Amino acid sequence: MGGSRRRVLIASLGGVAGVVVAACGGEAAPAATTAPAAATRAPAAPTAAPVVQPTVAPTSVPVKASIAGPVWILDHPLQLPVRKALETRVAAFEKAFPGAKVEYEGVVEPNDNQEKFQILLAAGTMPDASVTHTGFMQQWPHFIDHKPYLAKDREVKAEDYFPTIFKAFDVPVGSGTRQIGLPREVHATVLYYARNAVAAAGLKEPSKDWTHLEFVDWALKLTAWKENPQESKWAIHNATGLGGASMGLPMFWQFGAEFFSPDGKTCIIDQAEPRQALEFLIDFVRKHHVTPSPAEQAASGLTGSQQAMFASGRFRAYASNQNTAPVGTNAVPFEWDIQLLPQVPGKKRATRMAGNAYGVITNGKNKNPDLAWELVKAFVGEEGSIAQMQGGNFMAHKKATEKWPETRAPAKNGRVVFEAMEGYARLEHRPKGWDKAMVPINREWAKVLNGEQSLGGLISIAKPEADQILKVEQSLG
Repeated sequence: MGGSRRRVLIASLGGVAGVVVAACGGEAAPAATTAPAAATRAPAAPTAAPVVQPTVAPTSVPVKASIAGPVWILDHPLQLPVRKALETRVAAFEKAFPGAKVEYEGVVEPNDNQEKFQILLAAGTMPDASVTHTGFMQQWPHFIDHKPYLAKDREVKAEDYFPTIFKAFDVPVGSGTRQIGLPREVHATVLYYARNAVAAAGLKEPSKDWTHLEFVDWALKLTAWKENPQESKWAIHNATGLGGASMGLPMFWQFGAEFFSPDGKTCIIDQAEPRQALEFLIDFVRKHHVTPSPAEQAASGLTGSQQAMFASGRFRAYASNQNTAPVGTNAVPFEWDIQLLPQVPGKKRATRMAGNAYGVITNGKNKNPDLAWELVKAFVGEEGSIAQMQGGNFMAHKKATEKWPETRAPAKNGRVVFEAMEGYARLEHRPKGWDKAMVPINREWAKVLNGEQSLGGLISIAKPEADQILKVEQSLG
């Protein structure tokens, strides 16, 4: 692939004309949502701040003259407005660095860049820069450590970004850690709710300090459960999952529970806190009926996006990333708002975090790490981050997201997201093999929610499987 690569002009993206940029491989990837973060197309609302003019400030790090030439960057699928925003950044970058040509390569939805990354790695033709994700651990050793650049660059500082997501990309590689990239976006799980349904039930809108028991009382009054799933109305969608942007994972943590021991050698779902957390979530489905079981969800007749199911009125709330706000093309026919997830008093608050970052590859095609660093800065420095926030509500750079709540109209509580980002958004505890060890837990969990398995049965089956997986994975070194 490396020797036969050629530049082509991206004349259109999904049928929409775009800025002319240099790309590679002869493929113009259609614009798409960001798969790992479950992003949706949500163009900025009319209240959004004026679009920032695409400029690239002169670099504060010496850049060698020999770097002129192509810079190849691999990306994820992107919302069309964000893709167009990045194209303006490319044009400004090429103007600021004469002779530099950006080869931009995206990936088609519903995929992410994991498969493409592995193909390029096997072929020995890696890009100069790429976007990676908090979940793509197999990619991390292939990114340089950006700490030396950060130490001498006067334009980019760690404190410019939400500390939780910046630290999330300071990852273990070998015997140390590397800052493998600058954050492009960060997502925390929050609750969306229908204000009209809350008012009709005679309820107060939730406060940011509400408790897990207050949530149950609130949800019960918003539910009209029926034996026939096609006739049911539930309080909340996406409430019991143990991964992704579900409410279940943060609630599990907020009971003080973890899936694995601190040393990563043992599955600990048989301990008191995990049992208590799982029992609380089971009651959502089997006792209170405030959210559907997997079987009920499949039989409900509801399909499409979370926003579409929310708009139907059969879910009065849903848990998801803050970038799935139902604005623009996801508009719903009623007023809605955002709130933090309920907390368990006396326990450490938590919400699940995920995100992407752009970084420089160790063995890029053109061996231009300095120029690749400048391109990363152009994409996710202050101005690039503002452009992406306005185009598709990506947030990571703190100053860039000051106007974010205004673009999420009609939500009045948008700023609560910043509180989670600043303080207690977190990643999963990820010992070696954690992703494989979660498979039997999730498999048996679905059976429990469907009434096909007891919690004791889940523990007796999933724990030994997970323990064995952890043992094998750690033995591999």
